[in-house]
Amino acid sequence: MSDAWTGILDKDEEIVWQGSPKTGLRLEWESAMQPFFFLFFTGFSVFWMVMAGQAGGVFWMFGLLFFGVGLYNLIGVHFWKAFQRSGEHYTLTTKRAFIGRSIWGRRTLDSYPIDASTVIKFEDKSAGGSILFADEVQGVGRSQKRVSIGFVQIENLRQVYGLFRKAQEGCE
Repeated sequence: MSDAWTGILDKDEEIVWQGSPKTGLRLEWESAMQPFFFLFFTGFSVFWMVMAGQAGGVFWMFGLLFFGVGLYNLIGVHFWKAFQRSGEHYTLTTKRAFIGRSIWGRRTLDSYPIDASTVIKFEDKSAGGSILFADEVQGVGRSQKRVSIGFVQIENLRQVYGLFRKAQEGCE
C-alpha cells in the first residue's frame, strides 16, 4: 500500500484494481430526442435574433442567452464531460470503491462500500463500458433526478466486474 492511502484504508483492506476512464470526446446525450430538441432550440434562437436584428436596436441580444444555452446542451456538454473524466481516477479495494476527482486544483475522494447488498450494474456500450454501484439524487425541487455512480468507460470491463463480484463475496 502506498503512503497516499495511509489513514484512508482499513487495516484489513487491500487495493485490488486501479484505473481511469477512457479519455476523449464522446457524444453522450441522455435520450435520443435530446439532440433534436436542442438543435431546434438553438436554430430557433438564431432565427429569432436575425428577425429581431432586422427591427433595429439591441433587442436581438436577448436571444444570445438562448443561443448559448442551446449550443452548450448541443455541443458543450460533451466537452465538459470529457474534461471531468480526464480528472477522474478509480480504485477498487476488498471493501470499497473510490472515485477520486481533481478538477481545477480541487481534489475530492468519494468512497462507496461494496457488500453483499450492493447492486452492481454492468453496462457494455459501444462508447465504453461502465460498472455502476450507487445512485445519487441531484438537483433541487422538481428538477431532481437520480444519477447512477460508478466506474465509467473503463478498460478491461469484464475483469473489473469479476473483481467487484469477488469483493462482494468476501463480504458475505
